[in-house]
Formats: sequence, structure tokens, C-alpha cells
Amino acid sequence: MLRFINIIMHSRNFILIFFILLMMGGCVPPMERVNQARQADDAKQSLTLGKVQQTLKKGMKQDEIVQALGSPNMVTVDSAGLETWIYDKLRTEVSTATARDSVNILGGIIGGSAGAGGAVGSSSGASNQTTSQKTLTVILKFKNKALDDFTYKATTF
Repeated sequence: MLRFINIIMHSRNFILIFFILLMMGGCVPPMERVNQARQADDAKQSLTLGKVQQTLKKGMKQDEIVQALGSPNMVTVDSAGLETWIYDKLRTEVSTATARDSVNILGGIIGGSAGAGGAVGSSSGASNQTTSQKTLTVILKFKNKALDDFTYKATTF
């Protein structure tokens, strides 16, 4: 009899630990929030149209531009002898929308320490994924190592 009670006590501990671990699974942040945080960090470091518009001012020195925007993709000299820098960036964005997944737990102890019961169920929904690409081309023209003129073009498709 003592051995039977010992087995039930260990089983109850196992069931309790199992349910605690199941509930802790809900504490993990959804991948959507993790991806949004990564995209926010990438946006701080990447070349964007807003960053170009806020940063570039005629008369800026080349080293100031490199500190703000990074190194250009290409450096050339045009027919008028002006140094030309070209920034050409392509970004692919993938967004996924998923219906919320859920786990349903029903459990209880029946009759003191003599028995236990429980049920676990889960549900999930469909997902939808969209992909878009963005391009940004920035052309800078310099005279005497200072920004003389600049143009930019941004597209999304």
C-alpha cells in the first residue's frame, strides 16, 4: 500500500511539472514581436530615405557624409570633373500574419490524493505572407570635397 501511495505522489508531481511547463510556453514572445524588434534595430543602422533627407545638406564634407550614411557603393568622376558618389540599396521585406495559436488546459484533482485528471488541447490558424522590395538610389556630386548637389529616388514594388 505504501508503494502505491508513493507512485501516486510521484505521478502527481510529474503531472504538476508537466502543466507548469505547458503554461510557461505561453511566456515566450511570439516571433512577430522578435522580428519587429530586429527590424527596428536594422532601421537605425541602415540607409533610408528619411535618413538621407534629414542628413544631407549642401556644403557637407565627405567625412561627415560617410559617418552619417556609410560608404558609397560607387565613386566616379563625371565629365565636368566632379567627384560623384552613388549609394544604391535594395531591401526585401517579408511580412507574415498568423492567426493566434492557443493551448487549452483543463485539469483537477479528484478525491484528495487518490486520483488526478486532465486534458490538453490546442488550436492554430492560417498564415498569410507578403513580400515587397524597396530600392533607394542616392547620387552625390562634390566640388572641392564638399557636397555641391544631390538627388535621390526611392521605389517600392
